[in-house]
Amino acid sequence: MSENVKKENEIVVVTPNNTPVNSMSKFDDMGFDLVADMTTAKAQYCSMKADTDKAKAEMFNAINAPEFRVADFINKTILAKDIYIEVVECVKQETGEVTACPRIVIIDSDNKAYQCVSVGIYSAIKKVIQFFGEPTWEKPIPLEVKQVTKADRKMLTLNIAK
Repeated sequence: MSENVKKENEIVVVTPNNTPVNSMSKFDDMGFDLVADMTTAKAQYCSMKADTDKAKAEMFNAINAPEFRVADFINKTILAKDIYIEVVECVKQETGEVTACPRIVIIDSDNKAYQCVSVGIYSAIKKVIQFFGEPTWEKPIPLEVKQVTKADRKMLTLNIAK
């Protein structure tokens, strides 16, 4: 019998992120494999450079616990200096489906951090980098937060403030 053929009455453990279960696996309350989560490479980007412990602490705090939400700055300008982007899992309320989403943290010229989980902001940031180059931007980029409405959906995006 082939190894790939399921045997009768065989118990198959299925995890939310389809990771193999081993003796080291430890699941949290939602069923996520913590060992796999901690040992699997993640997609992320950080433009901040930190050479000292103080700078590393500031960078960690900005990324881990941003002070502001981008959505609270609609029609306002953020003087962007650095960017942090990571992939997070989002659950659709209607279906329970888990999808990958971009979490973005914009760090301004005063080292204040603004976060969002937004495909629209992610798309705009990619274009900003295409036109202005990769951060750190010595001359901060004035990003104006905008909200676009299409049918019953609202999406955040960015414009370059004039």
